[in-house]
Amino acid sequence: MDFIINGRFLTQPVTGVQRYARELVGAIDTILDKTAELQITVMSPRLSSPPPVWRNIKLRQVGHLQGHAWEQLELPWYSRGKLLFCPGNTAPVISLLGSQPIVVTVHDLSYMYFPEAYRLAFRLWYGFIIPLALKRASRVITVSESERQKILANYPNAAGRLRAIVNGGLPTAFSTGIPDLDVQPDGYILYVGSLSKRKNIGRMLNVACQLARKRRFHFIFVGDVSKSLTNSFAQIPEDITSEINFVGPVDDPIRLVSYYQNAKCLMFPSLYESSGLPPIEAMACGCPVIVSDIPALRERCGDAAIYCDPHDVESITAAVERIMDEPALRSMQQKLGYQRAAIFTWEHCARATLELICECAGNPRQTSASPAT
Repeated sequence: MDFIINGRFLTQPVTGVQRYARELVGAIDTILDKTAELQITVMSPRLSSPPPVWRNIKLRQVGHLQGHAWEQLELPWYSRGKLLFCPGNTAPVISLLGSQPIVVTVHDLSYMYFPEAYRLAFRLWYGFIIPLALKRASRVITVSESERQKILANYPNAAGRLRAIVNGGLPTAFSTGIPDLDVQPDGYILYVGSLSKRKNIGRMLNVACQLARKRRFHFIFVGDVSKSLTNSFAQIPEDITSEINFVGPVDDPIRLVSYYQNAKCLMFPSLYESSGLPPIEAMACGCPVIVSDIPALRERCGDAAIYCDPHDVESITAAVERIMDEPALRSMQQKLGYQRAAIFTWEHCARATLELICECAGNPRQTSASPAT
């Protein structure tokens, strides 16, 4: 069989959704080394930067538009007659309303739970396209069982077509022997992810300011800064600015792994996650993790994390001090983390996704009344 992958993610800034798409497609490409039964094409708008190098997956740059316009107006035309896999939440409305078999990954419903974190136009678009995908797509993937249950609480009629396929972990480009970065000699507390209200950046900054002044702990924040929070960073007291470092987004996997390897711990008290990537990445690099006590991260991290109350600054602070002050605990969490991280691979995610897509090709229009999987 052959199918098309919506490659709009290749033109977007790399956040969690785009990381998922890139790692998943790369893992599928590796799987195709051993089979000639699948012919897969990534179809994208015209790219302004060098494309990924795949051995088995073809890339077709088509059309003249970009962004939503390309996805909604040109992709349906060029992908007609083929099964279409959309890994980034959105899909062409024409394809969803028509007879084209379509599989969509809906990562989460955070636009519903944290509306203040998104622009009005974004909320309106997602409030239209996500319910349509959950109603009309042949199959829908989400990235954890806890997120599947949340989606079904809002859209129970999707039960027969909605499947949880967990994310992988460390980027497949990871290699050993990565040199250390020029960092603080005593290590640092690391955060990786978007710097947004949903990720609890306000309380993390509070923790960082307290511990920078009280203990001279050093913090490194990796991720893009939300425009609405720019003033928050400007208000960090001058006497501790040298202890709190914002390095911006890091797309290079080797550099990202080096940040993990050199950290004392990862601080990740997110208010909401569907299947967070950074905790498992950190574990695979020997970096102990502190995470929110929320269902998705319990599912993801098991007993390999220190849990905190994301709404309580003192709970987060106590967890950081504990992991920094107890070498035996840090060593134990490293060992548990290595074991936990080994469970989550992009190859497993890719194989389960291919299985679902092949299933869809044989029975493209399963009804919502069909048994859940």
